[in-house]
Amino acid sequence: MDESPHLISPIRRHADTPISPLLADFTLFVSTERNSVRPAMSRLAACEACRKAKLACDHQLPVCTRCSASKGICIYRTTPFKRKRAEKQSLGSPDESPSFNPRRNPYPNPGYLGSSSHAAIFKHITPDGDHGPGSHQAAPEDLHSDLFGDNHLVLQGADILKHLLTTYKLSAMNDLVMFWLAKGANLALAEPFVDQCAQSVSQLFTYHDDNWHLVYARRLLQNSAQPLHFNDTSDLAGFSAQFLDHNSRWETLGIFFAAVSRATIDIAFFPSLYTTEQEQYTLRRLCTKLCDFALEISLSLDCLNDLQLIMQYENFIVHSYVDGDQSYHSWRKLGDAISSTFALGYHENIEIKAGLPPFLKELRKTAFARIYSADKNIAIFLGRPPRMNKRFCHFQVPSCQNAEEASADWTPDAEPGYRADTRWSALCASLKEEVWELLQDKHDPSCAQRASLIQCQAETQWQHLPAHFRLESSLKKCTQGPFERDFVAGVRLHHLHVLFLLRLLLLKSPTEPDQPIIETAGQMLTLVVEIILLRDQLTNSGTGLIWKVAYYGLPAAGIMLLAMLKQHMPRAHRTRSLQDLSVFVAEVQIGTIVKPGDPNYALLSKATRTIQRFLDSTHSDSAQPLPEVAGVEGNDEWAALLSQDLWDFEAGFWQSLADHPSLLAIEPSLPPV
Repeated sequence: MDESPHLISPIRRHADTPISPLLADFTLFVSTERNSVRPAMSRLAACEACRKAKLACDHQLPVCTRCSASKGICIYRTTPFKRKRAEKQSLGSPDESPSFNPRRNPYPNPGYLGSSSHAAIFKHITPDGDHGPGSHQAAPEDLHSDLFGDNHLVLQGADILKHLLTTYKLSAMNDLVMFWLAKGANLALAEPFVDQCAQSVSQLFTYHDDNWHLVYARRLLQNSAQPLHFNDTSDLAGFSAQFLDHNSRWETLGIFFAAVSRATIDIAFFPSLYTTEQEQYTLRRLCTKLCDFALEISLSLDCLNDLQLIMQYENFIVHSYVDGDQSYHSWRKLGDAISSTFALGYHENIEIKAGLPPFLKELRKTAFARIYSADKNIAIFLGRPPRMNKRFCHFQVPSCQNAEEASADWTPDAEPGYRADTRWSALCASLKEEVWELLQDKHDPSCAQRASLIQCQAETQWQHLPAHFRLESSLKKCTQGPFERDFVAGVRLHHLHVLFLLRLLLLKSPTEPDQPIIETAGQMLTLVVEIILLRDQLTNSGTGLIWKVAYYGLPAAGIMLLAMLKQHMPRAHRTRSLQDLSVFVAEVQIGTIVKPGDPNYALLSKATRTIQRFLDSTHSDSAQPLPEVAGVEGNDEWAALLSQDLWDFEAGFWQSLADHPSLLAIEPSLPPV
């Protein structure tokens, strides 16, 4: 049937239907108007937060007004109006919006280049070239690339993020961190940023589509690729704003989840997240894993900066708790942090660098000092060579918290805190490095004289401390708060350890301890035992309980056992030492310090069994003295094995000590730990 003339479309008409001039003009008008008006009226997609809330979005870039006010991440989908194909949905593959560009930076970031490098030579040829502190950081926009990074890493990190946040409530993890901070604890280097990072992360994830984790992972990666800007007038708040709220980065997540992991160690019971040790351990492992991915994703961008170095150090500390101080993972993590310190040039004199605001100078000096002291302490603990040598570094420590300008001197009113702990531990680590170098020249005739000079330096450093930092009596008599009490105990242990290493160095063999080292070891052991007994009244001020027990307590206990076996100890010292050793063993055996499955359990349990055998030998017949050791001195094999490494008080030492002839016939009265 033929269509009626009034129903004929001006665009599609029957071929033989006539068209009037007026209708032709109208058709031309409509076609022209459509072509001219359509671009101006194209639809603008709302951001995901506004779309989910069904609120009007003003489409501002990069952050809309509503998201800016709520401090959430503002995400615009790449293809907001594109319909998904049915076959894609059936396969469960993500849409195009969360895809990642795996292309890496084609021009590697060289970081700091010293005086022997090619850059130093060519600087004389092109003196006008830019060789400033930030000139080696290749910003993504300079290379006209949308995104860099490792696609596989980001996808894995996104999956871990989704698993963690669907298993545990983010608000509960934020509450855990806030509770932990309220107890006075914190991350030692990331301290200025932990609270802000926690608040930012708790507001980030405002919607949850099927692929929400991929969308957020992309945005976090884009933010991580941006350089951190500052000048000599910048302040901490302005610097922090570049990685908080809608500018949050993978580093922001890394710091937050490092804090969550650390909080699970100090807080044994938090019902909204865990009530059993297994639940506590599972959350800690997941947070550590996400922290690892956040770090590796950030490093894959090849734009190293202050925030990444801070996260590297805190990630190393987390692994020392989770994997143990003897773990290769912890050792490698520390090595990575040291490499980044050199790559950033923070081993150079930070104070003379141009364009740095005061807060950033202090932050960089704090990072150097903490990583430097960790290198020395871990090297001594493991008996391995240190990797940061003062000879190739400008040794620097942060100033006191309330000092008006940078100074190497303590102020009388200095406050206990992580920065003060950093200063003191680095100063002691500097002396430990000198003792280490003496160990290599032990047979040098001037060794004793050089050791005497180091001891004078150690005593001078101690006297220069503010009076309220020096613990001169029992820790039980200290009336300060939990953080301050732990702080002064740590300060005292650092000082005693320097003296202990010096006196250990001067021994012909650790099998023949003299009176000075017996006195120093006795003081160390007594203080460690007090820390164990008062652990519920202490807040971690820089090092945890297990580290204090393993690093200071075990060497001291070993020397005291050797002294009693050699009968070189006065009766008064012997009685106190037996009491300290008995408490030490009891606390380990009942599981208050370390439990089976904990990282340092093997080391502590081996030492405990050896100490227990000795205690059993003394209690078996208190009327009889210990066997004379004249025959023992003839046992060259045992003495040689025990003294093969003056610095080794790990499992090998305790295994050798357990083979002491006077202990071989003694069976432990308690079952093996």
